[in-house]
Amino acid sequence: MSLPLGNTLSKVSVARSPLRLASLVKAPSARLVQHVQRPLALAMYSTEVRASETTPPKKYSETTKKIVYGLAKVMGYYSEGSTAIKSSHELYNLCARQMELNKDFFVTSCNLPDNFQTWFSVTQLHVWMLMVRLRAEGNGKLYTQELVNRFFDDAEDKIREYGISQQRVIKSYIKDLLAQFHGGVVAYDEGMCKDDPVLAAALWRNLFAPSANNAADLANMVKYIRRELKALEEIDGEKLNAGIAAFGKPEVVV
Repeated sequence: MSLPLGNTLSKVSVARSPLRLASLVKAPSARLVQHVQRPLALAMYSTEVRASETTPPKKYSETTKKIVYGLAKVMGYYSEGSTAIKSSHELYNLCARQMELNKDFFVTSCNLPDNFQTWFSVTQLHVWMLMVRLRAEGNGKLYTQELVNRFFDDAEDKIREYGISQQRVIKSYIKDLLAQFHGGVVAYDEGMCKDDPVLAAALWRNLFAPSANNAADLANMVKYIRRELKALEEIDGEKLNAGIAAFGKPEVVV
């Protein structure tokens, strides 16, 4: 059974340069170029007032708190790796929701097919933008790795949702997706550091190629990316490490 991916996953989008783009986009700013609760058990009905209903909650002593927190640290609950894993779920979920939240823009306005490939490409773009911001953090490499892990865990789950269960086939798809991911990161990085036409060309190859788009769609996406990179740059590092971030909505401005 084949997976409806639009274009074959292993096929790299043909590089094409958008026409009349340079006149629609501007050069980048210099600033950018840097809980499980157990199921509730049903209690026997009684008219007796339980102690828990009349007794105030017990307050633990400071000594008890220190012992509990200390054990949690020893067990790795507050370790950098554990924190990165928890935060990466929040950051990744933010990226994974963008396709559905902005379907009118990506599918209707930009004429992208509503399929797995478009979801992957749109999610990758937002994962990349968070990766750019995480690079400025001392533990950014760890958080980036966990973010990418969440991305490919989700991609594999979605492949299985299409009825594909043979591990050999799934492994082949994931391998192709990983190559596509790495290629996209390199292309987007180059576009971010150079100018808008280069970034637009990267978008054309990695996002827009499956559809018949025009230069205005590319210009709108370039403006969206530049705006979101700037907004992410201003997010406090502690909030980002806690999994707190946000993306705005793409706008049709051209």
